[in-house]
Amino acid sequence: RKAKALAAGQTHTCALLDNGTVKCWGYNVVGQLGYGDNSNRGDNAGEMGNNLPAVNLGTGRKAKAIMAAGLHTCAILDTGAVKCWGYNGDGELGLGNTTGRGDSADEGHGMGDALPAVNLGVRVKSISSGEWHSCAVLENNTVECWGWNAEGELGLGVTGGDNTSI
Repeated sequence: RKAKALAAGQTHTCALLDNGTVKCWGYNVVGQLGYGDNSNRGDNAGEMGNNLPAVNLGTGRKAKAIMAAGLHTCAILDTGAVKCWGYNGDGELGLGNTTGRGDSADEGHGMGDALPAVNLGVRVKSISSGEWHSCAVLENNTVECWGWNAEGELGLGVTGGDNTSI
């Protein structure tokens, strides 16, 4: 496969491949690679290339774009929805809670169909992130942000690490 895009987080990297699959490698302490475990990838022989699994985005789903941040990763799916996984202690996954995803195979932390999309109401055109927050440009050209807001990162006109979205 050929890479169409790369995204580098604090300690991990992901590639969007030409067939719409996503493969991630590096440090995986909180599931930011999206493989349902905490095992690092790419630090031992035989872990890369065809041996590196694709991230399970859900039945029949492909990615159009990817973003990697501090300890989380997001993908814009072929449906225009966004799914995020990894650390979520500050709400950076946009799921309305602080439960991490992608670090366990159980339904509460799982990937694939068990991983909910961020509830944005419309299709997403692009996504970007800081270390502990994420923002998306929506199809209607508005911006939605979620996650840590200690320094006003979410653009709400107020500060506070309250995991708020706009």
